[in-house]
Amino acid sequence: MKFKHSVHEETYRRVEEYLPEFFDDPYHDDGNGHFYVRYGSTVLEISVEPYGPKEAVVNIMSYCVQGAAVDEELLRGLLQVNHSLPFGSFSLLDDDIFFAHSIFGRDLEPRDLLGAIAAVADVADEYDDRIVAKYGGTTALERIRDTGGRGKRKLAIGQS
Repeated sequence: MKFKHSVHEETYRRVEEYLPEFFDDPYHDDGNGHFYVRYGSTVLEISVEPYGPKEAVVNIMSYCVQGAAVDEELLRGLLQVNHSLPFGSFSLLDDDIFFAHSIFGRDLEPRDLLGAIAAVADVADEYDDRIVAKYGGTTALERIRDTGGRGKRKLAIGQS
């Protein structure tokens, strides 16, 4: 993992240290430096990115639903939910729905990371089954069980 500055590296090392305290088997992808954990019926991707010259951001993203039938009603519904949520937002890549939230990392404490992870997972867990019931697709956990991986997203972001 290549770091842009010391705060980026320090934040990354904290996340690397804290995750095993919360999860039995956090997965670390050496290729992109991201961490993956299962929480309820969702899978979370946690990454640490530099933010300016003296800050870092911890991004927590949930793979919420994959393969949904995307239409205007779904898009409007997700935007309305985004407007009402106190943090985080839903996003879309092709027919896959994600929920994500970011926190600053400079002074990251274990409770901050766990709180953000739990909040993202709780929202994703609350909405994934509702979305699947109305718009089809599968929850991320079902998809991983069925296919064994994250191949589609890697292709979408240019990795092989």
